[in-house]
Amino acid sequence: MAGVQHDAQVLDSHVHGAQLAGTQGLRRRALVGAALLTGVTGLVGCGKGVEKNGITPVDGTGGGTATARPPKPPTPPAPLGTPTPADWKALAESLSGKLLRPGDAGYPVAHQLYDPAYDSVLPAAVAECSDPADVATTLKFAERFKLPLTGKSGGHSYVGASTNHGGIVISVRPIAGITFDGTTARVGAGTPLKQVYTDFEAKGRIIPAGSCPTVGVAGLTLGGGLSLGNRAYGMTCDTVTQVQVVTADGKVRIANATSEPELYWACRGGGGGTLGVVTEFWFKTVASPLIGTFSVQWNWPDAAAVVQGWQRYLRTAPDEVWPSLRLTANPSGSQTASVFGVDVANDPGQALDRLIGAVGRKPHTHSSTPDRRFGPDPDGPRTVFYAGTDILGTPLTDSGISAVLAAMNTRAHDTRLAATAIFDPLGGAVSRLAVDATAFPWRRSFASIQWYSERGGATGQQAREWIAAGHKAVAGSAVGGYVNYLEASRPSGKLYFGPNLDRLRAAKAKYDPTDVFKLPYAL
Repeated sequence: MAGVQHDAQVLDSHVHGAQLAGTQGLRRRALVGAALLTGVTGLVGCGKGVEKNGITPVDGTGGGTATARPPKPPTPPAPLGTPTPADWKALAESLSGKLLRPGDAGYPVAHQLYDPAYDSVLPAAVAECSDPADVATTLKFAERFKLPLTGKSGGHSYVGASTNHGGIVISVRPIAGITFDGTTARVGAGTPLKQVYTDFEAKGRIIPAGSCPTVGVAGLTLGGGLSLGNRAYGMTCDTVTQVQVVTADGKVRIANATSEPELYWACRGGGGGTLGVVTEFWFKTVASPLIGTFSVQWNWPDAAAVVQGWQRYLRTAPDEVWPSLRLTANPSGSQTASVFGVDVANDPGQALDRLIGAVGRKPHTHSSTPDRRFGPDPDGPRTVFYAGTDILGTPLTDSGISAVLAAMNTRAHDTRLAATAIFDPLGGAVSRLAVDATAFPWRRSFASIQWYSERGGATGQQAREWIAAGHKAVAGSAVGGYVNYLEASRPSGKLYFGPNLDRLRAAKAKYDPTDVFKLPYAL
């Protein structure tokens, strides 16, 4: 699927924190990478280390194989080998969109990802595809010359899976339109979340989505889609009723519950760039509600009590409440334990009081605000960051909490790393579906952790050591990882897809038997 986050991905998926429309809102220090609730949960994800390329899904309508402008042959038959200037020219002329190569005016921006660490990765061409036929044509060209092929939507892949060295990047960014048919929204795979929020709000509708404004809807959705609205509305992928996908054989397929059901299943949580390039999504939307938000911060000596109290609170919190715990170390040496929450029932004061009561410690600061709307974070600069992932199957034990705090103290505070451990709650609507209802496997899990850091006063190696210490600290409760927070050092598909791995492998074998779409993880 295009843009694998693996953004990438195209599942591009990084997440920033949540931002509410018309206000400054909360800005997470973490790049998450995946969710689509007009409202909150951002994915900022961008990662370290270039991996294999991935692809992201993009368009569709109807059932079965879609009818679309037939792909034009990019070049006349010729022997395999390095494309000549004439070959590239023929490809460019066969596309409705643009083909950008090194030296072209638009290339420097077109090949960039969110993370500047990948600016030195230079594909031979970026095909800015305007429709599924462009995707199919580019795919056939890459296959003919045996060129690396990668899909890209927003470009927020943590592991740089939205680009490659010397190959072709299929960018679906030009496929960015949004249309409504009643309460169903048809969204192009290249649409950034900022546009999703704007266009949806104009209709008074939302879906659960991430908060980073430049994350592509494809990366977020294909990886599952964590968001501030998960507990109330489910994962982003749970709102998908249909997708349009260009598969490895160049066919444009419509996948839904009755047509290509296994492809439809895999496109909902199976990661970007797995089986093809998605060009369009159909989402079932809900009315945009007035929501309340709350924020509370405790001094660091109370951190253990905060984690314990947050876990107690989450066990009985109503599905309408989404409380995110953050343990933060700043380069200045300060540390905080805080919770930012959203209440879809618009009674944030009551939610805040219950949380403070569960913690049993007097907070340093706290506030609540009703009558807000879901919306994206403000635009921010591109950032080099380091990130990791864990899914907690159960709450942390007291020893696990102590180990996490030790990692925050010794690996983050003492090195002056800018680091945040972000604990986002699962449960609620996420858990109402069966584990195998979609490819996203963590329906019965307790919470997601994103280990997010920027260097601050530390080094990149120290950031990686902090993430590794975090993994070790929660190992007793961890059951896997979130594919939109993919880590180059942990490529096992079992980690990200758990009990759904074998079914995803079968779908890969059916729709991409020759492994055209190389993955940043091992199925």
